[in-house]
Amino acid sequence: MQNQKRIVLNDSQGKLVIDPMVGGALVDYDFKGPQGWIPILRPGNSFQRSGPFSLGCNVLLPFANRISGGGFKTPLGQLKLSPNLVGEPFPIHGNVFQEPWQIIRVAEDEVYLTLQSEGPSRFRYSAQLRYKLEEGILSIELDVINQAEETLPYGIGFHPWLAREENSQLQFNAVGCWLEDSQHLPTEHVIPGSGPSSDFRERSGFPNGLLNNAYTGWDGIAELIRPQHGLNVHVKAADPLSCLQIYSPSVDADFVCIEPVNHTVDALNNVGKPGTVCPQWLENDEYLSATCSVEPMEL
Repeated sequence: MQNQKRIVLNDSQGKLVIDPMVGGALVDYDFKGPQGWIPILRPGNSFQRSGPFSLGCNVLLPFANRISGGGFKTPLGQLKLSPNLVGEPFPIHGNVFQEPWQIIRVAEDEVYLTLQSEGPSRFRYSAQLRYKLEEGILSIELDVINQAEETLPYGIGFHPWLAREENSQLQFNAVGCWLEDSQHLPTEHVIPGSGPSSDFRERSGFPNGLLNNAYTGWDGIAELIRPQHGLNVHVKAADPLSCLQIYSPSVDADFVCIEPVNHTVDALNNVGKPGTVCPQWLENDEYLSATCSVEPMEL
């Protein structure tokens, strides 16, 4: 059903609210667990922010995270990009999270959205977005077709703001981890747990301070353990989403971002460096697909 331009999906175990007008973002996602209805994404009124990043899950396209140097090189010369958020010195997370999407079809447990984008810069593409609930499990599918006359690199991914409590833990397998500087740009690719990096190959709590790292060689499964609510929340993705960006502002935060993406931060300005994973270059009319699921389970 639709309610004031937002779409509500329901099944026996899940409730989902989508806002097509604000980046096709998820507003809320609740799961019927052992203690009744439990927020899986950070509730929209719990965070002192406005705009798209006050919502529960954003879509990332045609790039993820930050790009330095005013853009990147292509075979046809520099592709220039400008900052797109107040307070951010670099362009970040592409443009679809800021754009209104068109509704194609709505069912009780499924919705299809579409977007035609003339930008940013020389990007020209069409995208389709599908959300589906099945026994409380959320599935997301994002497709993009390059409609520019030139071959361009497409970054793609998902940015869920997952609810957590002070005793929550995280576990996932990855091969490497990018450290970052004060501008949140990559500096060094290390083994998880080396230096100031966090290692989640075994269940671990969150560090006291900021955690904002890109993990490489991710095996496609991340587990958020929430014992206070008797839940494990699995974030799953398949190729090409082999990188995992983890963002936690502090140990006291009531959320963690577990972001499956297909490239590392500022990859096109770090080509050739160990640990760099680049976005996929698409020719005209070539397409790229990505899928992700969020699966709450009782402990």
